[in-house]
Amino acid sequence: HIPTRVIAHMLGIPQEDEARFTDWTVRVLQVGPTDHEVGRTATREVLEFFREQVALRREERGEDVISHLLDATLGGAPLSERHILGSCFLLLLAGIDTTWSSIGASLWHLAAHPADRERLVAEPELVPTAVEELLRAYAPVTMAREVVGETLVGDRRVCVGERVLLPFPAGNRDASQFEEPDVVRLDRERNRHFAFGIGIHRCLGSNLARMELRVALEEWLAAIPEFSLVEGGHVEWTGGQVRGPRTLPMVIGP
Repeated sequence: HIPTRVIAHMLGIPQEDEARFTDWTVRVLQVGPTDHEVGRTATREVLEFFREQVALRREERGEDVISHLLDATLGGAPLSERHILGSCFLLLLAGIDTTWSSIGASLWHLAAHPADRERLVAEPELVPTAVEELLRAYAPVTMAREVVGETLVGDRRVCVGERVLLPFPAGNRDASQFEEPDVVRLDRERNRHFAFGIGIHRCLGSNLARMELRVALEEWLAAIPEFSLVEGGHVEWTGGQVRGPRTLPMVIGP
């Protein structure tokens, strides 16, 4: 619930609407890639919801992102409603599924690797460094890039205007950049990973996501220091552009 609650708070959305955020995120990002009608329907619902929220803020501002967008200017002119709706839509989708996928993958790792779990419980000051390593090892996002020049990728020709999905996590396993790249080392110091992208497309919410992941792990480990995967339990992982565990059957306690 942490990512959903954080984004809802930023947008000034009442707590009772948080469940709708979760539903929309699942339908757009997890179901939508394979069932386009479900994705389109959810997208329309999201945009209509934010149109209503924008109309409310036009009448009465608040201390939230929507109000700040209404007061913002670009080149001396107010932002268009399309710009505002697009920003809200992006914040909703980019700020929830990615972060809860990272939290889920991190808990999966700790449940599956008791030595790492025990170390973080014993050394909570290591959590910020461990967060970076878990992001490196289980980077949740794969993004598309538009082809600007015809070329060959392996034996496949790609043409101008096509889109190519780039597996960012693969860069995090580059042996020339990371010592023992396939090993999760919670105290890894040199860790310039690609979990948040790089360059002009680097994730604007990277520090917020880091904070959410750190707080989630600190609070979970303080409250539940012992947990493991259910023996023989099935962990289902999402596909598409965001990867993380959908379900995580656990045993709480020794």
